[in-house]
Amino acid sequence: MRAVTAKRQQLKCRLESTRKIERYLEKRPIPAVVGPGQELYIIDRHHLTLALCRSGIRDVCVALLADLSALPRASFWARMEQYGMLHPYDALGFRIHPSRLPKSIGELAHDPYRDLAWSVRQSGGFDKTVMPFSEFRWANFFRSRISADLVARDYSRAVRRALRLARARSAQSLPGYAD
Repeated sequence: MRAVTAKRQQLKCRLESTRKIERYLEKRPIPAVVGPGQELYIIDRHHLTLALCRSGIRDVCVALLADLSALPRASFWARMEQYGMLHPYDALGFRIHPSRLPKSIGELAHDPYRDLAWSVRQSGGFDKTVMPFSEFRWANFFRSRISADLVARDYSRAVRRALRLARARSAQSLPGYAD
């Protein structure tokens, strides 16, 4: 949720002008897929969307990447995963059935390791990529190497440790790895 807080801070000055917020949103469309029942499923920019929602912005620009609305729900989820547009994991990093994913942006759970991944990327530990869910992959990498106690007790130290890990050979296969 550190990313959400930072994004809300960035939005503050833009919220004073309708034109500024419109230009900002036009440059950052929310990528989505049309699914069964004509429902929209966002596949990236979840934290920006939550920041916008918490800032009172209800209308956003959407980039439709695919229309999978003709598929039955089970086939839809399988295709979404096949295309790399689904990350069926909870805030603890455990795989879940897609039906247990948040139904709305306001239901996003806080994952301290996702915060950690965001902080590491902000500090130059790895590069931003267009690959959906790349920071979640980094979060899972850190989850298996840095204790939850350290993340909760001494976040700055956890970030420093994660920055070192981001340069390790074991991280080379992660999206955005920067040597």
